[in-house]
Amino acid sequence: MYNMLFQSHSGLWEITILLFIISFILLKMGKPKGKKITQMILRLFYVIMIISGLGMLITLNFPWLYVIKGILALWLIWMMELILSKSVVRKESGPSTKSYWTQFIIALVLVVLIAAKIISF
Repeated sequence: MYNMLFQSHSGLWEITILLFIISFILLKMGKPKGKKITQMILRLFYVIMIISGLGMLITLNFPWLYVIKGILALWLIWMMELILSKSVVRKESGPSTKSYWTQFIIALVLVVLIAAKIISF
């Protein structure tokens, strides 16, 4: 059971990051319909990913490191949503998304390092 959840969860993460990049590129190219479609698929993947992550946490009896990783993953999903919602094709006076991108990079690096077992305690 754990192996099935793990394989689907890790595969979904890869697809999710790819869909996020595609959505952002479509947004910057000025194609709102394509961005909306990929963002809706991305949101479906968020839900499936959260469910598979919770399943793994239940199977492993909630180890602290993976609970922290789950919280970081929720932060990462939140940053992806903020970046896509706040990044519009704008003129010079629009709001900056640099802080969201910084948080996205930090959360992504931490989640990947915990998943690769480079960070552990």
